[in-house]
Amino acid sequence: MDTIQAYYPTGPINVSPEITNPSEAFKTEVKKVMISILLFFIVYIIMIALSIALAIFCVYAGIMVITSIGHWLGILAGLGIISTGILVFIFLIKFIFSVKKFDESGSIEIKEKDQPQLFSFIRQLTKDTQTPFPKKIILSPEVNASVFYNDSFWSMLFPVRKNLQIGLGLVNTLTVSEFKAVMAHEFGHFSQRSMKLGIFVYNVNKAIYNMLFENKSFSSFLQSWGNLHWAIGIFVWLTIQIITGIQQILQGMYSFINKNYMSLSREMEFHADAVSASVSGSNNLVSSLRKLEISDTCYNVVIEKASEYLPNGDVFENVYANHHIVMNQYAEDFNLPLQLNVPVADEAFFKNFQTRRINIKNQWASHPTREDREEHLNSLHIEATQEHESAWMIFDNPEKLQKEITNILYRNAPANLKVRSIPGIEFKERFLNSVVSNKLPEEFNGYYENQKLNEMDLNKILTGSDEVQIIKSEFEKLFSAEKIAMRKQLNSNEEDAQLLQAIINKQIDVKNLDFDGEKYKKDDAPSLLEKLNAEIEIQKKEIQLHEERIVRFFFKAAGKTGAENTLKEKYTTLFENQKKADLTLAIGRQVINILSPLLHGQKVSIEKAREMASELRTESDNLKPLLQHWSAKGVFDANESLKTIIDRFKKADYAFFSDNQFFDSELKDIHAASIDSLDLISSYQFQGFKDLLQYQLEVYNKVG
Repeated sequence: MDTIQAYYPTGPINVSPEITNPSEAFKTEVKKVMISILLFFIVYIIMIALSIALAIFCVYAGIMVITSIGHWLGILAGLGIISTGILVFIFLIKFIFSVKKFDESGSIEIKEKDQPQLFSFIRQLTKDTQTPFPKKIILSPEVNASVFYNDSFWSMLFPVRKNLQIGLGLVNTLTVSEFKAVMAHEFGHFSQRSMKLGIFVYNVNKAIYNMLFENKSFSSFLQSWGNLHWAIGIFVWLTIQIITGIQQILQGMYSFINKNYMSLSREMEFHADAVSASVSGSNNLVSSLRKLEISDTCYNVVIEKASEYLPNGDVFENVYANHHIVMNQYAEDFNLPLQLNVPVADEAFFKNFQTRRINIKNQWASHPTREDREEHLNSLHIEATQEHESAWMIFDNPEKLQKEITNILYRNAPANLKVRSIPGIEFKERFLNSVVSNKLPEEFNGYYENQKLNEMDLNKILTGSDEVQIIKSEFEKLFSAEKIAMRKQLNSNEEDAQLLQAIINKQIDVKNLDFDGEKYKKDDAPSLLEKLNAEIEIQKKEIQLHEERIVRFFFKAAGKTGAENTLKEKYTTLFENQKKADLTLAIGRQVINILSPLLHGQKVSIEKAREMASELRTESDNLKPLLQHWSAKGVFDANESLKTIIDRFKKADYAFFSDNQFFDSELKDIHAASIDSLDLISSYQFQGFKDLLQYQLEVYNKVG
């Protein structure tokens, strides 16, 4: 410990060992899962026995057919019969030989000679949490950390050494005390002997999933075997029918097991939190959870910018320096204090975003909510000192490491792309410029943030009798906090209505729900939805009337300066473009729906392929005039590669499918034209909306 005392935070003192004992809730969930797994294996063993009997019968019958007929057709039929019994048996046992390896392509493994301080830190932490040292440590780009290993049937019977993954986005966010807390949480999953039952359950769950759902190679083999000859194909079809029947039975049981497993998984998270608190303090893990939620949001913004810049050959020099730039802007936007370039938020900040009236327990969530984890951690009352140095202090030559991991982000970039490295100062300038260009005038107090202007009959509104005064108090009333809250509540109510509809449609399986703080059964969902929809209709009418009053206010101001026609033209153009943008979006969604089987790697029949191609041709005809409209406005000029594709698409007469094959280049073109174009269209429409608001503000300022 003396050798790492300079950077290893002191843990809490006088912590009761009972803190890390599995809770009664954990033990209860383990029992429920084990009972459900036992039932599964009873059914599974019965199926194995039946499959063995089927295999014996098929082998016997196949040999009889081969020897009795003696013709080559009889030999093929006999082989088909034999294969039916054998393949059904193989399907039921194949998961035993399956190994699912963790994808390490986007990470690098480090050795102790590379990062001696980090290894010393982890070694001390594994001692504190009574955990074996990881088999290997890998570094990845994102805001995350995990303990992983390659899954197989045998890993639930024999001990498997775990590997540690550390996302440098996480390191970029936390203090050394918080980093210790997060790492302790990961080791906490495997720190107690009693937790081995949870690991066993996890591996059984993964094995069942593999058998039921991961059958791509097995399905490919069946198809290849069946294509050899129609005589074999008949029995391959029979094999598929038997396997489908087996899957339907086992999938129903898996759903029951998995729901119980998710409950257990949440309890395991609480236990890992308790282990973390015991060695690093509840306070350090709570603060890290809050920081990471914001940090992850900001990191995703950085990655979006990386994707946006890449087609032009611009790549980041250091993604983590850019990450700090985005987090600084986030802090400014929400008036949050900074610690080591990371926004620090309290619970009140997060509650500002919680406007939902419906609360349900997500039975399929593998992790508790951050709020539930904080409540549990605070109930432990374990405090530890907080070291405020950055977690980067544990790493040797962090800047070199940051740039090395940044390069990994571009591993799939086109090999022939000429790239230029963007230093942090250039990224900051470009990012801040984009923030300014995407920010609406502050005078509107956020009323229009993430909102779309409701379409309205301008002539009817302008001839209305409702009088408005062009004075400051009237302007402030139009964009008051009360009116902003009204729009936010409407959005929240509409989301809650969708949730209730999903419960009614049985897309979400719940027994109970909370509405406005009161308990209800799922059977009450229809009446609650009716009540909510009635409120939504009233809110929509109120907002529509209010927005019409806003329009009258600005048109009256425009009338005093002779700007009425210009303002009306801007509104008319905005509404016309909005209609076309909605139509383009609808076509994009339809194209995705049509292409969905191919995007998910599914095989489709010739008949289905022809139907898909016909639908794509219809959507192409609908899309081309819309793309012509946007092209004429220069919407695609900023992206030369996309502009080239769209110009080609507008002139082409694509078939998409012919001679029993899809034309990949044509599918890529319609995907780009209908999907990749949406961001540019949305950006153009936003700038038109911003221009309208700025013009209204200029008109008002002249007379207000």
